[in-house]
Amino acid sequence: MTSPSSDFVQSFARGLMVIRSFDATAPSQTLSQVAAATGLSRAAARRFLHTLVEEGYAVNNDGQFTLTPRVLELGYSYLSALTLPALAQPRLEGLSA
Repeated sequence: MTSPSSDFVQSFARGLMVIRSFDATAPSQTLSQVAAATGLSRAAARRFLHTLVEEGYAVNNDGQFTLTPRVLELGYSYLSALTLPALAQPRLEGLSA
């Protein structure tokens, strides 16, 4: 494994790891569950979760954290730039093979 470049922002990578810890099997998690799923300390997981709540990307209902639809904004720039041919090309190549 190569070491990250000097431009790598570890805290940003950890925040993304917290977001990715939520999925169909764990759509709502406690602080302890997020810490366990990500390997972060409870204190670090707490800071990331509360930042997500403050920014509107998550909600906290009695200790259960859940992502909000606002997380979809994170992928919207990429998706909105895709054209139909860019989406279809890989599938058409797969079909023709």
